Amino acid sequence: MSETETIYYISSIEANKKKLQHVHDIMALALGVGAGVLTLESVYGFLFYIIGFTITNLAFYRICCEGKAFEFFRKPLHEIFVDGIASNVAGFLMMWCLVFALVK
Repeated sequence: MSETETIYYISSIEANKKKLQHVHDIMALALGVGAGVLTLESVYGFLFYIIGFTITNLAFYRICCEGKAFEFFRKPLHEIFVDGIASNVAGFLMMWCLVFALVK
């Protein structure tokens, strides 16, 4: 084994993924409520979602990972910034439509 080879503890990585997924779930719902309250429509709602999710992921990267995400995830950029956006669209849309209908 060379000194540059990284060793990962699988159960810790899985726990980190679960915590990140929880943050993503909550933020998707919160962003859906925000888009509904602001009565955003069409592309503006999705831009709100992408910008809000990006800011949330940057905060997670900076605060929780302390800028060293490679110590907590195997593929940090993909796992933090890409995976959550696609998997949480349904929750965002559900809350966006519900709150939008209640506000209008």
